[in-house]
Amino acid sequence: MLAQRPAYLFLPVALLLTACPPKRVEFGRDGEPKSAEDLLARIEQVEAQITSIKGDAKLFVDSPQGKGSVTLFVGVAQPSLVHIEQLDFFGRPQGVFVTDGERFGLYQAAENTYFRGPATAPNLGKFLPVVMPPSELAAVMLGRAPRIAHESLSMRFDDQVFVLTLQKGSVKQTLHVQPPSYRVVKSMVEGIDAYELAFSDLDGQNFPKTVFLKAPKAKTSVELSLKSVTLNEPPDLTMFELQAPEDIPVVEVDGSGFPGQPAPQ
Repeated sequence: MLAQRPAYLFLPVALLLTACPPKRVEFGRDGEPKSAEDLLARIEQVEAQITSIKGDAKLFVDSPQGKGSVTLFVGVAQPSLVHIEQLDFFGRPQGVFVTDGERFGLYQAAENTYFRGPATAPNLGKFLPVVMPPSELAAVMLGRAPRIAHESLSMRFDDQVFVLTLQKGSVKQTLHVQPPSYRVVKSMVEGIDAYELAFSDLDGQNFPKTVFLKAPKAKTSVELSLKSVTLNEPPDLTMFELQAPEDIPVVEVDGSGFPGQPAPQ
């Protein structure tokens, strides 16, 4: 039988453990946010610093239709300009999606066809694994967390992050905000059908290079990993023109995705 050790022998260790100081939190040059409104203003200021991106990316998708990854070339400029190319192993475009916020163009190499029409949910769903308005798509790719319209704000500090809550009626959005970058690292919306967001892999310019999106109702999750992108270059606006490749048939579609007559070349 092992001898019983006096409990007081462990007291010094216990005291040392309980005396460990909490990890110091850096709040940045302006100090700790004074209110929820102050915190939201800092988020908006940080997000506004990135206005455009261009470069290579990898997209991982897990959905009821299947699981896999694709290589992309992306170009995005605020408020709602998006250019996405899906590339094959040799870097050749197999699909090109473009929107100016109001209309979209979609080239499908397999069908040798260019589709063009209003940038509605049914039309964007032809190319995007999770459908959202062009302005939200651009915002997410620029590292921003789209926010609900709100009537009230509240904040608390928990486990090294600020938790900012936006509320309107029964709809609530919770943002996890990391100081001193004041980047949103997680966003969740309750009360409506919505997606969850997480941002990580901040680079030296305070830009999140990995975006994780989960749509529970659609049983779909998406991870966008930006590999080598340039930030805040003046955008090449020709990237966002709804112009079909030469000699490719154009099909105009309506807001529901139904095709009309082939467009004149």
